[in-house]
Amino acid sequence: MRTAILTATLLALPASAEVFVDVGVNMSRIESTIANRADTVNRNETGLHLGLGARRRITERSDLSVRVEIDTLGSDLLLAVRALDYRFHVSNRFAVSGFLGAARLDLATPAYGYYLGAGGQWKDVTPGWDLSLDLRVGDKVARDNLLPTDPQGGSPDNFHDIYGLSVSMSHRF
Repeated sequence: MRTAILTATLLALPASAEVFVDVGVNMSRIESTIANRADTVNRNETGLHLGLGARRRITERSDLSVRVEIDTLGSDLLLAVRALDYRFHVSNRFAVSGFLGAARLDLATPAYGYYLGAGGQWKDVTPGWDLSLDLRVGDKVARDNLLPTDPQGGSPDNFHDIYGLSVSMSHRF
């Protein structure tokens, strides 16, 4: 058994990953359910979008990646991790993707929740640069009411649903 494992290890192709950065803009709608309010507080924000990730091809037409994203949502900061980011190459110039992960919204105390979405990517718009459009959702990003200035009564948490669109240029290294 050890010989088979050693042989497979020696014959395996070297692992390689492609590192990339995203630079762009985001447009987001934040729907907040505040502890002691019956209505939903809505706001629309635009801001910068930055990402850093690494991807590895898993088949001839698909790859997996992980990515960290930072977005400004008005005066708030959204930090998200795409823990599972799958991309399928429809053609040499176009790919579609879907992802799952977690998000942290930087408020008076941080709010945490699920992060998911899908998108399209036009590859090599200019050499080494891809144009991406992603639809993203931060689902029930929850913040505990811990501060004396937080709303009292009702739920002990505030929930924020984030619906967004990001447009970015992605550079591969």
